[in-house]
Amino acid sequence: MNMTRKRNTSAFTFMAYVAFACAFAGMFVGIYTLDEALSVKGYYAVTALFLTMSAFVLQKVVRDNMEDAQEGKKRNTSAFTFMAWAAFGCAMLAMFIGIYTLKQDLPVKGYYAVTALFLTMSSFVLQKTIRDNSEDRHLDGGNRTEE
Repeated sequence: MNMTRKRNTSAFTFMAYVAFACAFAGMFVGIYTLDEALSVKGYYAVTALFLTMSAFVLQKVVRDNMEDAQEGKKRNTSAFTFMAWAAFGCAMLAMFIGIYTLKQDLPVKGYYAVTALFLTMSSFVLQKTIRDNSEDRHLDGGNRTEE
C-alpha cells in the first residue's frame, strides 16, 4: 500500500463542503426572505452566483499560474488571468454596491456583507480542497490514507 502524504483530512474536506453549503444556503435564504421587489432579489441572486463562480475560477487560475511558474510552462494566458481577476473584482464590487445601496437597516446590510465574505472564502477553500484531493488520488494511484 502506498503511504503518500494526504494534504486534506476527511474532516477538513467535510468542513470545506459544509462551510460552502452553509454560506451558499445562508445567502439564498437571506435573499428569499429579503423584503424587496423580485428584481432586487434577482440582482442579489445573480451577483451571489457570479461571486461564487468567479472565486472558484480565480483560485484555480492563481494556483495554476503559481505551479506553472515552477514547471516552466504556462496553462493560462495573460488574458484569461486578467479576466479571472476582473470577474472576481466586478463580482465583489457589484455585491458590495448592492449592499451599500440596499434600503435596509445596518444589521441587514451587515448580514449580506458577512455572508458574501463567507461565501467567497468558502468558495476558495472548497475549490482548493477538491483539487488537492483529486491530485492526491492521482498521485496515490487511487489509494487514500489518513495520517
